[in-house]
Amino acid sequence: MLKKIFSMIISILLLQECASTINQESQDTSPTLHAKPDPIHDVELSSNYIPLEDFFKNPEKTAYKISPDGKMVAFMQPWKTRLNVHVQTIGSDEISRLTSATERDIAGYLWLGNNRIGYVQDSGGDENFRLFAINIDGSNQSDLTPFDSVKVRIVDDLEEIPEEVLIGMNKRDQRLHDVYRLNVITGEMEIIAENPGNISRWQTDHDGKLRLAFTADGVNTSI
Repeated sequence: MLKKIFSMIISILLLQECASTINQESQDTSPTLHAKPDPIHDVELSSNYIPLEDFFKNPEKTAYKISPDGKMVAFMQPWKTRLNVHVQTIGSDEISRLTSATERDIAGYLWLGNNRIGYVQDSGGDENFRLFAINIDGSNQSDLTPFDSVKVRIVDDLEEIPEEVLIGMNKRDQRLHDVYRLNVITGEMEIIAENPGNISRWQTDHDGKLRLAFTADGVNTSI
């Protein structure tokens, strides 16, 4: 009888030990609620990333135009952060700057023959654009449209007539742009088409003759 009781006691002790061991292992493998997270390391940016400011700055060179004789190239390039007109002989590394805008970019330019450049510029951002001209050596700069509170647009550069250009100008009525033929050598001009009140744009043929006019009502455009 004592032998059976002793055997039962031994069995109970062994079962308790096994249960204790299993419970301990279960506790060791369960996730720790208050464990510290792994540290986050700084991520180094790639050396070839594009800075944000690059998306908003002026291009290094833009708006290329070849002279009528094919010997020179003109383009816009920043000078003191503003786009200005430059010229360069094809095959040469020498670049000459023709304009010196610092408050606002030059709005546009065109070749006036092989030795002269015309460019459009306002004054201090007032958007009253004038047409200026300058020789490619930087000499003989002139204001071809010296009118206050008047906006100039290029209608046709008349490639076959280098001494003349067609411009739109609201000189007669500030609400409307009429078309003028301008002699870029003498500065003389004459009006060749009056805007009846609803013309938003003019179109010429290859000979520089006005052929089309576009009207707009704010929604639709008609020819």
